[in-house]
Amino acid sequence: MSYLDAPRLHFSGWFQADVSTINNDVRFYQSESFVPEYQQLNQNGSWNPEGTGIFRFVDCVVTGAHIGARGIVTPGDDPVIGMLIENADGRAPGKLVDLDPQQQMVSEIWGMQVRLLDAARQPCFSGEFAPAAFCNLWKRQQTGVPRDQQLAANYQSVLEGVDWTRMADSALLHALREASDDGLLSIAFNVYGYGRDSTIERYTMGHVAGTIGPYRRGEPKHFVSGRQMIADTTASPVAPAGGVFSAQGAFEADCASLSLDLGNSFQIKSADSGLLDIGQVLVGVLRSNPQAALKTVEATQVALIGEVPYRDPAWYAQTAGVQSFDLRGNSDALALLPDHPLVLLSPAAAQAQYTVLLQESIDGLYLRADRFVFRLDPGQTDAVELYATRFGKRLADAQIDLNATQGMMGGSGGGDTVTPPTRPHAAIPNIATPADVFSFAASARTDSDGFAKVALRLSEHGPGNPRGYIPGQMYGMAYRLSLQPSGYLSNPLNYVSVLAFDRKDMPVAPNWYDDIRPVFAPYGNLYPIMGRYVVDLNSYESVCARIGALHLAFSLPMRDPNHMPVTRDLGRDDRAIILKWLSSLGADGRPLLGHPPVSAPAAASLTSVAPDASPPPPPPDPTLQSIQGAGKTSFLMQYERRRRGGTPEPGDTP
Repeated sequence: MSYLDAPRLHFSGWFQADVSTINNDVRFYQSESFVPEYQQLNQNGSWNPEGTGIFRFVDCVVTGAHIGARGIVTPGDDPVIGMLIENADGRAPGKLVDLDPQQQMVSEIWGMQVRLLDAARQPCFSGEFAPAAFCNLWKRQQTGVPRDQQLAANYQSVLEGVDWTRMADSALLHALREASDDGLLSIAFNVYGYGRDSTIERYTMGHVAGTIGPYRRGEPKHFVSGRQMIADTTASPVAPAGGVFSAQGAFEADCASLSLDLGNSFQIKSADSGLLDIGQVLVGVLRSNPQAALKTVEATQVALIGEVPYRDPAWYAQTAGVQSFDLRGNSDALALLPDHPLVLLSPAAAQAQYTVLLQESIDGLYLRADRFVFRLDPGQTDAVELYATRFGKRLADAQIDLNATQGMMGGSGGGDTVTPPTRPHAAIPNIATPADVFSFAASARTDSDGFAKVALRLSEHGPGNPRGYIPGQMYGMAYRLSLQPSGYLSNPLNYVSVLAFDRKDMPVAPNWYDDIRPVFAPYGNLYPIMGRYVVDLNSYESVCARIGALHLAFSLPMRDPNHMPVTRDLGRDDRAIILKWLSSLGADGRPLLGHPPVSAPAAASLTSVAPDASPPPPPPDPTLQSIQGAGKTSFLMQYERRRRGGTPEPGDTP
């Protein structure tokens, strides 16, 4: 199945995400109105302007494991306990990148290797983390120091090409290798408590807790095709009504076991406080199959499965929030689970009654895209793989409705309350236009295994640079089951995001002024750390001094940690032009310079005011504190403000 299966191991520790933050605001991509002040710390929400983009695990240790029905928490039980989870030691760390400044809700990890090391720091296994975007973003942290990122999320993917170097006499590692298919392992981890204040020790660092388990052939790689408990986020996309966020699980009837991943479900008070105590929490299964979300249930309406021991101080570190229940001896729950919904409960004030914190999706129905982030070049076709289930079993011959959506995309991604002289002067571009260059079918139907594949197509002409000062365009696709009942609770982040690249014809003799500097300049502006220590992309002389290194970096596959650009937001045609320019040397042994423009280029058509003007400030958002700055928090607040205003997002499904 996935990381929820035994054998599995759990780890906890720290992660570092040294992201650059100048690019959080789409308006900063307009080179003509860019000013050096944007590169200063804490200007317009830029809390880490010299970020390198790296993502890596730090001081991560195996803290628990599970084999069969037995939990393992000490090295005496199995030597895997206490081993280290690290990244590559002979190459660059992984990279964390947003898909686009107008879609920062699907940050992806690229080029990361994961290794398990024994006490002598010898590798037991290593594998390549298949690029994946985070999901299930919500406001987990309730308080914190200034600039703390109170949002949390999780990642799920696979480790590919796993190299089993040694087993270290570990029964768990032997069992894990035998249980896995195709040289893969399943991995999931939660990230939270991230520090964005440069004056604190955990600046650019946060907590991580995760699980590694077997991967089984035919299963999705980025979610569990099992039981899905959906939080009610109708009031706010990041604040569930019950204070507990979504969870996924797996019921194994033949093993009489239920495993739930609650690792991203419970709130924390502050970054380092541990889980917030909300009282006793129980897992149960309803005796009926209600067609609506419940607030409370009577004790007679539910068969209890067990308690979640989240208040045990060691529980989260030792399990990463994955809790397994042995159902042998619980014939009542075993009989109900195949076709009745799971619930997460807390005792209510009224006797013999429970408050429902989480409930399985109505009628057990669930539809999810495995990979949900795409980059398309002109003329390219890719495919979304969708899995439909009902109470964790694959749903055959089910119709899927597909529609264009803007989801949580759009907006500026930057703070709205900025002051001269650093106010952005560019207008915020519209997304999803022109609509006719990006296409997909209006519907699909699952096969006998509950699987459907939907082609995504970008026309040969591409979007045609509709955003002006930023290349490419953002598109989205929403999906839902046709038989989805009224009142169904959906995760607002479950949609497909696509970055469509522009088409560019290859110049006969590309030169610096006409073809290269317009592409390089935004990167030089937005990622100043490169200019200070590697190459100044605004300078022809600096670029010429690093021709060999640049040619190599632009030639590397996208999965390589040294791929350039780090942000993976440069299309095929731009890369081809850059490589041709770097390879076509003139009589002086350097790439062609060309001729500078007669006058400074006019601002892009999307520029709403001249650089020396002061546009009126946008209306303030009362829910966004200035200390929160730009980025994901601002992005969510902008989305929430649009939704509060009652204006539907263009192309959204009703």
